[in-house]
Amino acid sequence: MRQFVEHLQETGSLRDAVVIEQVPGLPVGVGPQFLVTGPRLAGGSRGSSCYVQCQGIPQGSVLSTLLCSLCYGDMEQRLFSGIQRDGLLLRLVDDFLLVTPHLAHAKAFLRTLVGGVPEYGCAVNLEKTVVNFPVDDDTLRGAACAQLPAHCLFPWCGLLLDTRTLEVFGDYASFARTSIRASLTFSPGLKAGRNMRRKLLGVLRLKCHSLFLDLQVNSLQTVCINVYKILLLQAYRFHACVLQLPFNQHVGKNPTFFLRIISDTASCCHSILRAKNAGMLLGDKGASGPLPREAVQWLCQCAFLCKLARHRVTYRCLLGTLRTAQARVQRKLPRAMLATLEAAANPALTADFKTILD
Repeated sequence: MRQFVEHLQETGSLRDAVVIEQVPGLPVGVGPQFLVTGPRLAGGSRGSSCYVQCQGIPQGSVLSTLLCSLCYGDMEQRLFSGIQRDGLLLRLVDDFLLVTPHLAHAKAFLRTLVGGVPEYGCAVNLEKTVVNFPVDDDTLRGAACAQLPAHCLFPWCGLLLDTRTLEVFGDYASFARTSIRASLTFSPGLKAGRNMRRKLLGVLRLKCHSLFLDLQVNSLQTVCINVYKILLLQAYRFHACVLQLPFNQHVGKNPTFFLRIISDTASCCHSILRAKNAGMLLGDKGASGPLPREAVQWLCQCAFLCKLARHRVTYRCLLGTLRTAQARVQRKLPRAMLATLEAAANPALTADFKTILD
């Protein structure tokens, strides 16, 4: 690496730069052990400095998550082997979640993390720690953490867990005051419309997680709320893509194409919903069943109308057709099902979406 940098400097193509070696170190097998080589960084206009990372692994490295799981997995087996009795200990990389009916287990777990586990390099950040039970000052050692009511929607890694029923909702707080365009990688290219459709359906498949759609985990009302919020966020993404289309490919030029994208969104969402609930009959002819295709169509149309109506100038050619289609679908739905859908689309449940930009 050093010789390579010196060569670049001698040829005059490298000045005032930091060069990072991105070639991964090869593991050397010696029984169950392996060797990890750290990256080298060279800097300075004359190549006078060369640094080798000796502690830690660069953020984003493929080894980072693997080694973290090996380290904390061993710590869990040693320190928390009995804490999952009647409960569940989850971890996503270094974010822990303990669900237990035993208050003593919860306090002991928190006390251990607050005290830290030096041999594993584990120390809890109390500013990011949330509990839903009373904590005494001795446990926190004079510090403080967020304390929620016993019965609440408990946040963890993009999820909201109902502490009363253990149902799972999506947490959209991270989108507050952020631009959808900034979080959506979309390059229109030569075939902008086709690329837009492919991008939107691809993102939809990623966001329709089983935790939100499984009727064995969640009630029908909760699944409807989750579906509506997923589709409402999809409507925001739809608008973000439209804003990035070439000037000569605006919505008014081909409204049928954009209406087809919305229709395909509903069909794709219902197909995923059926796959996540394999073995259950979600719908039958006449819009019967717990969650028929017509119900997802209604939620999709409602979500897109909610977003697109705020941009009437851009979507004037779509709004009338969408309202007519929704009224036609609504006439097919049983009264009880329609009441469930209207409750799921209650604006009070999506107040956090109003702070999303774009």
